[in-house]
Amino acid sequence: MTDKTFAATEQRRHPRSPVGVTLDLRLSGDAPHCRGTISDLSRGGMTFQTDALLEKGMTLHLKLPSDIEIRGEVRHVGAPVAGLRRCGIRFHKIGYAPVI
Repeated sequence: MTDKTFAATEQRRHPRSPVGVTLDLRLSGDAPHCRGTISDLSRGGMTFQTDALLEKGMTLHLKLPSDIEIRGEVRHVGAPVAGLRRCGIRFHKIGYAPVI
């Protein structure tokens, strides 16, 4: 694959930056909380690794250590490698957790 071929298939609107932050995630409803590690992050989405069983189209609620909360949609799920899957998320809403 040449550089031109790779550039032609890139569909991201925003550049991604590498990150290594752990996050908490939960599915809509009463599903248990899971954890993941962010691989890269942009204004519109991110990729993270997790052992959670996720499917394309699911809505996730994510919480970062800085009390930032994100609601997003699973856009792709990779095959497991060493028990972890690489998942791509498109952000729908970003905000701060209320201070209690």
